[in-house]
Amino acid sequence: MDHQQPKDWLDQLAETVSAQYPEGELIVSSGHSPSGTYHIGTLREIMTANAITWALRRIGRKARHIDFVDDFDAFRKVPKFVPEEWSKYIGQPLAVVPDPFDCHLSYGAHFLTQLHEGLAALGAMPDESVSGYETYRDGLLAGQVADALDKLGEVRQILTEVGGRQLDEHWSPVQILDEHQNLRTLKFAGWDAGARRVTWRDRDGRTGTVGLNDGRVKLDWRLDWPARWAKWGVTVEPFGRDHATKGGSYDTGKVLVDKIFGGVAPYPVPYEFINTVGETKKMSKSTGNVLTPGDALEVMPPEILRYFVIGPRPGRTLNFDSGLGLYALIDEFVKASGQETSAVLYAKAGSTEKLIAAGVPFNHLVAVYQAAREDAAVVRGILERTGYDEEVDRDWPVIERELVFVKNWLEKYAPASVKFAVQKELPDVELRDGQRVFLAKLAETVAAEGNLNGQGMHDAIYAASQVAEIKPAQAFVALYRVILAQDSGPKAGWFLASLEREWLVGRLRAGAAI
Repeated sequence: MDHQQPKDWLDQLAETVSAQYPEGELIVSSGHSPSGTYHIGTLREIMTANAITWALRRIGRKARHIDFVDDFDAFRKVPKFVPEEWSKYIGQPLAVVPDPFDCHLSYGAHFLTQLHEGLAALGAMPDESVSGYETYRDGLLAGQVADALDKLGEVRQILTEVGGRQLDEHWSPVQILDEHQNLRTLKFAGWDAGARRVTWRDRDGRTGTVGLNDGRVKLDWRLDWPARWAKWGVTVEPFGRDHATKGGSYDTGKVLVDKIFGGVAPYPVPYEFINTVGETKKMSKSTGNVLTPGDALEVMPPEILRYFVIGPRPGRTLNFDSGLGLYALIDEFVKASGQETSAVLYAKAGSTEKLIAAGVPFNHLVAVYQAAREDAAVVRGILERTGYDEEVDRDWPVIERELVFVKNWLEKYAPASVKFAVQKELPDVELRDGQRVFLAKLAETVAAEGNLNGQGMHDAIYAASQVAEIKPAQAFVALYRVILAQDSGPKAGWFLASLEREWLVGRLRAGAAI
C-alpha cells in the first residue's frame, strides 16, 4: 500500500514553479546589503530561496540558488557599534569602506563573512554568491545599463505610470562613482549612446564622462533588480512584502524587465518579516538591536531554526521568542518531526543527527538542569526518577546535546520567573510557626515513605499543610525559601521528587528548626 506524504506550501510552490518553467535550469535568487550585523530576519529571504531550491531538486529539476550581495550600495550612516570617525566613508561602496574591526578586506566583507558563518552552520549556504561591486566593476551589467539609458524616456514613463512616482528633473537612473570612491558627489548629466559614455556633473558644476566598462556606473536600485533578473535568468525569488505592494518595486520591475531589458519577471514569493518578541523596535543593522543567526543557534539545533523559518507559509509573520516561546517551538518540532512534510524533511536535510531533540519537554529539562546544579550525571538520575527512564536509556547523547542549549538559554534569554538555584547551605530566611510545623511533618513523611514520585510528593505537601493548619500557598513559600532562597519556583511536587532524598529530609528538618 502506497503511503502518500502530506503536501505543504513548499511542495505546492515547487510544483507550480516547475510547471510554469517546464524546461532548463531554474534560478532561485535572494539579495541583501551587508550594511551591518545581519539579524535573524534576513534568514527568511535567504532560507526561503534555499528551501525552494531544495524542493525543486527534490522533484527532479535542476536548480541553483544565487545570492546577490549589494556591496556596491553606499555606506549611509555610522552604526552605533562602529567608531564615529567612519563618517568620513559615508557615500563609499560597502565593498570599499575599511573594516572597522580590522579583520577583513572591507566593511561589507566583514558582515558578509559573519552571515556566511551563520548560513554554513545552518546548512543553508547559497550555491553562488554574487558581489554587486564586482559585477559592475567587471562590466557584467554594462549591457543592461546601456539599455536603461537608451530607453530613458520609457523608464521614466514606467516608473510614473506603474509605480506612481513623480520624477523631478534631477532624478538619476544611475549612480556614478567619483575618483575618491564616493557615490554621492556626481550626478547624471547625459548619455552618449555611440561612445557608451555617461556624462556627469559635480556640485561645483564641473563635468566629465565615464565609460560603462570602467566599473563606476551603477543602476538605481529600481532598475538594478530587474536588470539582474534579465542577466541571470532568475525564475523565482522571495522578497519582503513591502516590495509586493501595488505599484511597488516588483510591479515596476516586472514591466521594466520586459520592456527595457528583454527578460521575464521571476515567480514572486513575497514573505512577511520575522520579529523578535519583546522588542519594541524593528531589528536594525545600524542600531545593533539584533538577534543574529549565531545567537539563535546557541539555544537550539540548526534543524529547529530551519523548521521555524520554513515551516509556516511565507505570508505569515513570524515571531521569534527566545524566552518562554522556545519551549513551544522545540516541542512543536518534536511533534511535527514524525509527519515528514517537506518542511520537516528540509529542516532535517543534511543533518548527521538521527534524532534532533529527545522526547523530554524542554521546560522539564530546564528545571531538571537547575535542580541538578548543572551536573549532567545528576540530570540523568533525576530524569530516570521523574518518569523519563526510557528516553534516558534510548536518547541520552541527544539529551546531553540539549543540555548545552539549556545552559546557554538560561544564561542569555530565560526570564527570571523560570530561574532558580538550589542553595548549598540553608538560607537565612524568615518562617512562621505553622510553616516550621509543615516542614517538620513533610520531612517525617518523606523519610518514612522513601522514593515518592511527583504526584506522591504533591499529595504529601498538601497533607502536611493540613496538619500544620496553613494554606498551601504558605507551604510552597516555606519550601522555596529553605531550598531556593526565594518565594516561588518550579512545580513543587516533581521538584522535590527530583532531589536526593537524604539531602531533602535534612534540609526540611533544618528549615523546621529555624
